[in-house]
Amino acid sequence: MGTMANGMQLMGVPQSLQAVVRGLVLLLAVAFDVDNKRRAAGGG
Repeated sequence: MGTMANGMQLMGVPQSLQAVVRGLVLLLAVAFDVDNKRRAAGGG
């Protein structure tokens, strides 16, 4: 997350957009993790 924030800062991405992007990345990571755990447990 820190590397991504640093890169966006260097590219001049506005702070408000950085917060949105970080939130989306976090949501995607959680969804991916939940999906992987379901598959590992045999939940389809």
